[in-house]
Amino acid sequence: MAESVEQILANIDLYAEDQRENLLAAVAAARTRCPVLHTGADGGYHVLTRYEDVRAVCADPARFSSRQPSLRGVPVRVIPIDTDPPHHRRYRRILNPYFSPDFLRRCEPQLRELARTAVASFANEGGCEVVQDFAVPFSAGSLARVVFATENRDLVARGVAAAEQAALTSSPEAFRALAGLAAEALAEAEGATGEDTVLRALATATVDGRPLTPQERLGMVTTLFLGGLDTTRGVIANIACHLATRPDVEPILRRPGGWRRELEEFLRYETTVAFMARTAVEDTEIGGVPVRAGDRIAVLFAAANRDPAWFDRPDELVFDRPDGPHLAFGFGVHRCLGLHFARLQLAIAFEELLARTTNFRLAPGTGIPRQAGLSLNSPHRLDVVFDARPVSGRRSGPLRT
Repeated sequence: MAESVEQILANIDLYAEDQRENLLAAVAAARTRCPVLHTGADGGYHVLTRYEDVRAVCADPARFSSRQPSLRGVPVRVIPIDTDPPHHRRYRRILNPYFSPDFLRRCEPQLRELARTAVASFANEGGCEVVQDFAVPFSAGSLARVVFATENRDLVARGVAAAEQAALTSSPEAFRALAGLAAEALAEAEGATGEDTVLRALATATVDGRPLTPQERLGMVTTLFLGGLDTTRGVIANIACHLATRPDVEPILRRPGGWRRELEEFLRYETTVAFMARTAVEDTEIGGVPVRAGDRIAVLFAAANRDPAWFDRPDELVFDRPDGPHLAFGFGVHRCLGLHFARLQLAIAFEELLARTTNFRLAPGTGIPRQAGLSLNSPHRLDVVFDARPVSGRRSGPLRT
């Protein structure tokens, strides 16, 4: 049974399934009562509900460290997510070239082929389960081909399962499983030749004039698994859910010239990475609330993106909303490394999906089961039916990053 707003406010728990349904309503109520909540869950942490507080904490790594970015702790390194300046910048410098718009544009033909292959597997069936039939194979294939340059489908499939568990539960077992898979990917890449990839770059990269340690390489690959598998899957599922339940969405996604503004509104409205953690480095305050050194803080991006002080009609999808600075990709030095990759994947995914299908709706008798945890409210199953369209000529993508 879902907890009420008042029950949630008494002891909020961002991982509790019985709080998921009314969590955003509870944090909306908290903004006017006590915008910095405190909970005893998972050892105790503060929960930020206002945009200005979330952005201020993310913008100040000197006072609020990212050394432990999960509320439940991370038993392995997830570099550069768990790294503060100045070291953070040195690690990002290694990864940035592989997630730049110029590099990713060269990968577009591979991404399109992956999307077309996934869609072709169900396009003539009149229906599909969006998450497992489309979102997972496309996002996993994109990471495998573009980032890891591997054809090891078993490795990536196990990565999908571990990344989903890490996002859902933040359990030590899930993170250790990811680290084990990262070690496999690194070992595979060491014997490979040919393409310039992240994994091959890590083998020769240096920081402060020295090679990366095995732990550093492993931590960076673990982060790529975590960030590249579950997040894009969640956004695809969220957008597809609206496609199946709102008749105004398909014409928008088919609009000539693109849907950049609308994509940003989807990202704001259903923020896939709902929260991350910070640790106070010194005694300080947030929004007038005292915070002690060592206190844990949940920067709740999903709440910040529904703050009425920044967004008119925050609990509605407003497709003609003026451009606004949403926090779906975070803020500050830890702003998402893969934001250009995500936007390109989403553009390609829905162009190729709608090239072969139309008139999406929920399959009769099905619901939309959702999940708590890091990917707050993202459907973990979405059964839809549609009308097939004949294969036709291709046009250029609707969105450019």
